[in-house]
Amino acid sequence: MTSTTSPPRSVLLRSSWANANIGDVAHSPGLITALLDSEPDARITLWPMRLGEREEAMIRRAVPTVTIVRGGLDEAGVPTTLELATVWDSADVLVHGSAASASLVPELAAWREQSDRPYGYAGVTVDPLFPRAWGSLERLRVMTRALPATFLEDDARAIIDDAEFLFARDSISLEFLRAQGAGPQVLEFGPDGTFAYRYRDDTAGDVVLGSLGLAAGEFGCFVPRLRYTPYPDIYGTERTREFDRLYAINAGTVGFDLDTLTAAIATWVRSTGQPAVVVPEMSYAVELARDELLPRIPADVRDRVLVLDRYWTLEEASSVYARARAVVSMECHSPILASVHGTPTIYVRQPTETIKGQMHADLGGADVVVEVEPGGPDGAAAAVEALLSDEAASRATSSAMNAAAVGRLKEVARTVLFGEGASEYTSRAQEADLVPAR
Repeated sequence: MTSTTSPPRSVLLRSSWANANIGDVAHSPGLITALLDSEPDARITLWPMRLGEREEAMIRRAVPTVTIVRGGLDEAGVPTTLELATVWDSADVLVHGSAASASLVPELAAWREQSDRPYGYAGVTVDPLFPRAWGSLERLRVMTRALPATFLEDDARAIIDDAEFLFARDSISLEFLRAQGAGPQVLEFGPDGTFAYRYRDDTAGDVVLGSLGLAAGEFGCFVPRLRYTPYPDIYGTERTREFDRLYAINAGTVGFDLDTLTAAIATWVRSTGQPAVVVPEMSYAVELARDELLPRIPADVRDRVLVLDRYWTLEEASSVYARARAVVSMECHSPILASVHGTPTIYVRQPTETIKGQMHADLGGADVVVEVEPGGPDGAAAAVEALLSDEAASRATSSAMNAAAVGRLKEVARTVLFGEGASEYTSRAQEADLVPAR
């Protein structure tokens, strides 16, 4: 293993999974920022899966030194573009960015077969029960513990075992992988890269506030969600039989779930007298808020509930969240973006979500998470009341959660950039009270 006295490694980062989700958009610039915070001269190349023009422009503004290449691999595992081939042959390490799963098996297998250079995962969830199991995070942990030690599929196990590092972004994933006997050189907790995203566009944020008549510190943001993302609607693709099933589940749960968020909104307005602004983390949520959420708002608070009528940019959202009095979200990443600014936040978690939501508690934010089931409207209303009863404590929790994440991401960066081993990571992290002893 090398040390930080050696030059940092050249990093090829495979990330940027979706444009229709500002949380996914934040993965790449967040992790890149964490790497550059550790070593400003590091050479980082982003190899995006999907990256729109506005998202690419934001990343270039947020991290001007990053190189972005495009292309794929053919059936033989050979890069399909010259720009990708050049960095594929020259990068020192291939990194799978923060994501909902440890996927990309074909890409990582091709890298492993074609070179002796390392690869690894930086902030992934490995949820062995998704999407079939529903439940609270506590219940999903119990289910995961009941799985046999041979449950991890052979193809995934082979790639994970040969990885130099795998940083799981939640403790349930980490516990599962350890119970499966997964054997990367480093197998530790490493948060979602979004925690390190801090680029914001206050000029654009001012426009949002002005258009809605909002004053800094005098409004709350509320983020709706369906249980399953309607990707065929987002991407204009044909619905498969599986999506027919997921759409049916959405139809049967949207009422209860949005009633839960509505209770939070009504409690906010009645308690503060301030506006509740409904904003999207995913593009489809604009229509969801207009067509499904607004009709549920009680008459006595309706004139204080505003809906942003477009899918906004990540840097706008970051600016607005920084100036919100609170952020209450049914999506997982808006609370993370709020934590960057110490904004009090609540994550209203649906039981069909993956175990990724556990990362909030892992970072000291257990009170941030409110389960839709069994809590429902009463639970969401109580959570808003608790936040408002001690806003200083809620702000401190949000800030501390982010500080803990950024501290852990420093350790992730040292491993990615300098190839530090498990014993080095664990000893330093335990000294800093960052990870529990095994």
